[in-house]
Amino acid sequence: MINVARLSVFLFFALCNSLQSIGQIHIDADFPGGNGVVDSIIGDTVYFHPDLTGTEGDWFYWNFRAISDQPQTWHFKSTKPNVMTALGAAFSEDGGYHWQWIDQQHNLGQDVFAFTFSGFDQAIRFSFAQPYTQKNFERFITSYQDDERLHLSSLCQSNQGRNVEQLVISNFRSEASSKILIIGRAHACEMMTNYVIEGIIEALLSGTPAMASLLEKAEVMIIPFLDKDGVENGNQGKNRIPRDHNRDYSGESIYATTRKIRSFIPKWTGDLPWIGIDLHNPWIKGTNNEWAYLVGNANPEIEEQQRRFAQILAESRRGSLIFDTKHGLLAFGEAWNKGSNYEKGKPFTAWAGQFFGKGLRLTTTLEFPYAINHDQVVTADNARSFGQDLIHAAAIYLAVIE
Repeated sequence: MINVARLSVFLFFALCNSLQSIGQIHIDADFPGGNGVVDSIIGDTVYFHPDLTGTEGDWFYWNFRAISDQPQTWHFKSTKPNVMTALGAAFSEDGGYHWQWIDQQHNLGQDVFAFTFSGFDQAIRFSFAQPYTQKNFERFITSYQDDERLHLSSLCQSNQGRNVEQLVISNFRSEASSKILIIGRAHACEMMTNYVIEGIIEALLSGTPAMASLLEKAEVMIIPFLDKDGVENGNQGKNRIPRDHNRDYSGESIYATTRKIRSFIPKWTGDLPWIGIDLHNPWIKGTNNEWAYLVGNANPEIEEQQRRFAQILAESRRGSLIFDTKHGLLAFGEAWNKGSNYEKGKPFTAWAGQFFGKGLRLTTTLEFPYAINHDQVVTADNARSFGQDLIHAAAIYLAVIE
C-alpha cells in the first residue's frame, strides 16, 4: 500500500527543489548589432521576437545576449514564425567575435531552441546566424594594415555620421586596365556576406600567381558595410521604410552611401572594363534560399554574361561549398526575381546595368545562404573559402573577356 502522507511530503520537496533549480536569466541587446524583444520569461523558457523598428512587414534578424545566474538549460522560443534557420540558432561565447551553430540536439523545432549554460553568470550571445559588425572587421583587417597593396579609406560618412569603409586593393605600380567593385551589407541583416568578403581579401593579398597577376592589371574596391548605420544599430535593413539601400538607385538617393556610389563609381571606372558584384543573403531557409546563386538581370545581354560567370565559378571552385550551374542562376522572371520586386526603386545591378557596353562587362547580385548550402553547413571558414573561389572566378572572367 502506498503511504499517502510520505508521497505528499516527497512531492512537496520535489516541487520545491524543482522551483529552486530554475535560476534567473538576463536578456539584453545593448551592444552594436543587438536586436531582440523579450515578451516574457516563464519557468525555464524565454519568449522573444525580432525588433522590426523601421521595417515594413516581417523579417527575421535577431541578436541578443543572455546571462544565466547559474548553470542550467534554458529554452528560447520565438513568438514570431520563420525567424530561425534550419540549424536553429548560432551562439558566441566571446562577445560576438567567433560563432558556431548550436548542438543540433538542442534545435527543438522551427521556432525554439535550447542551450545549456555551464557556469555562473555566463554570458552567451545568440542569433539566427553569425553576426558581423565593425569590431569584427577591425580585428580582421588589423593584420593587413601595413600591406602596401591595400588602401583603406572612407567612402563617405553615413546618414548618422559613421565612417563607411572603402578598401582598394592593387599593386599600384602601374595604371589599372580593369576594375572590380564588390559591395556588402546593402541590407544590414545579411551578415554572412562579410565572411565571404574576408575570403576575397585573404585571396587578393595571398601572393599566389593568379592573384598577383590580377593585382598587376586591376584595382579591386570593396565596400563591406553599405548600410553601416543599420549594421551597428541592429536593424533589419531589408524592407526599410521608406525604401532600403538596395532600392535607392532611382531618383534622388536618400542614403549617403548609395548617393556616393552613383556619383563616384563612374569616375573611378572611367572607360575601363569593370565588374560590379553586390553580395547578399537570401531569405532564411527553404527553396532558393539554401544554395548560392546569381540573380538574373532584366537585361538579357547581362544575364548571358552572368551565365558565363556562373559556369566559370562552378568549374573553377576549390572550396568545399558547392556552386553548380543547375542552381547557380535564378533567371529574371523566375520565382521572386520579377519586376514587381523592384517597384520601390532600382537595385544596384539595375543602376550599374546602364553602363553595360560602356565599360561594364558584368554586374550581378550574388545570394549566399545563411546556414545551409546544398545540405552543407555554412560556417565562417567555408564562407571565406567561397569568397576566395569568387574572386578567382572574377580574375578568370576578366582574363577571358580581354
